[in-house]
Amino acid sequence: MKSFYTKICIALWLIVTINSWGAAQGNPKHWEYKTFAGYNLGGTTPLPLPAEIRKINSWSPGFAATVAFHATRWLTPQWGVTSGLAIDLKGMSISADVKYMMTSLVVGEGDNTGTFAGMFTGKNKTTTRNGYLVLPVLAAYKPFEKWTFRLGGYFASQRDAKFEGSASDGYIRNGGAAGDRINIEKATFDFSDEVRKVDAGLMASADWFFTNKMAVTGQLSWGLVPVFPSDFNGIPYKMYNVYFMTGIAYKL
Repeated sequence: MKSFYTKICIALWLIVTINSWGAAQGNPKHWEYKTFAGYNLGGTTPLPLPAEIRKINSWSPGFAATVAFHATRWLTPQWGVTSGLAIDLKGMSISADVKYMMTSLVVGEGDNTGTFAGMFTGKNKTTTRNGYLVLPVLAAYKPFEKWTFRLGGYFASQRDAKFEGSASDGYIRNGGAAGDRINIEKATFDFSDEVRKVDAGLMASADWFFTNKMAVTGQLSWGLVPVFPSDFNGIPYKMYNVYFMTGIAYKL
């Protein structure tokens, strides 16, 4: 995966170099190029929170960075179209109290390992970190010299997935509500291989240029495609990527 991301970074650098040279040779007033880097805050979450999640005990974003290159074709002084490429890491770590949540748990180690599927009540901790290659298509609007707003959608290809965690201090009803009660001191789950290979949704962003070249940027991406396929039964509800990125942009 490190090799893949290295190749993407080289490709982005080549795109920036070629497009900057083209702008200098052509008609630069109709084109604008920028690179930006930022940090994603948010979660891979059900919407709305289901009744099974009774209490959020803690949340942290983990390492969830974005590096991107965007090109905007200005059709008029105020309106344009933006697209580009981004490497996007979306992740979080969250701890919650849950009740009667359908899931699949691995209990024990070695020869004593057992897998149980049923309704779990107790404490749940989940860690996610999913890596995507993102292609946005956005309408750009510049009402003021220092402000640019964008709205549209994105398509993302998942290149690396992590969705795992633990369950503790509770019990699971094996097979369902009427199943045998099995006390859970500590159990684990790993659904990384089940994460869907594509994501798509809505995207909105804003840039405020505090110099001619540098801007503070914010970007909201709201996934509309569930993270897990419809036949996945490890979690009883649909989950979506909903993240807000804040960072620094540089206009080329």
